[in-house]
Amino acid sequence: MKFLDKQNRKRTITELMLKSYFLIAFGVLSLSPLVIPVQESPVALLTTPLPPNTGEGVPNAASTTVEIATAPTAPSRLIIPSIALNDTVAKVGVNAKGEMDVPAGNTRDVGWYDAGTMPGTVGSAVIDAHVFAAFSKLKNIKVGSDIYIETDSGQKLHFVVSEMKTYVLADVPADILFNRADTERLNLITCAGKLTDDRSTYDHRLVVYAVLAND
Repeated sequence: MKFLDKQNRKRTITELMLKSYFLIAFGVLSLSPLVIPVQESPVALLTTPLPPNTGEGVPNAASTTVEIATAPTAPSRLIIPSIALNDTVAKVGVNAKGEMDVPAGNTRDVGWYDAGTMPGTVGSAVIDAHVFAAFSKLKNIKVGSDIYIETDSGQKLHFVVSEMKTYVLADVPADILFNRADTERLNLITCAGKLTDDRSTYDHRLVVYAVLAND
């Protein structure tokens, strides 16, 4: 009788061990799909590279990420209703002096510095034109005026003028003009003041600062 009891206990222990094994194995199998790497969706996010840190504030990760479907493309037209401006945007680089180039004065084109920020993304997009050409009335706009950029993909970006400043030519703040990266900015620049003694340029610059509106 004692032999049978011992044999039954062994059988019970064996059965319990087998049941435990199957339960553990089933549990691992049921959990395994949770650790299988999932392939990322082909509709990914486009991350805008951060510009140089100028001390004006660095945007957080959320503000530098935009969906590819809505990411702004190159500007094609600049529209400022208050001064009846509606002109073509041309891409410009730097001239032989290492300065931002400008479209010819015998056109109504404005120039976008295409090595810099894309209008509508975080950073400082810069557009220029001659004061005797497309930007002849730029000095007449006011803080709060609307500025629109049409892109080559058909988007229309709305900016609002936040500040206007006139600088002595030698004192134009390049970092603020090109590198401020706290929000989506659009900066317009043209000549101001009087002709220099050699009559090669003007002695001041007018800068119009605008920010993307939350439409």
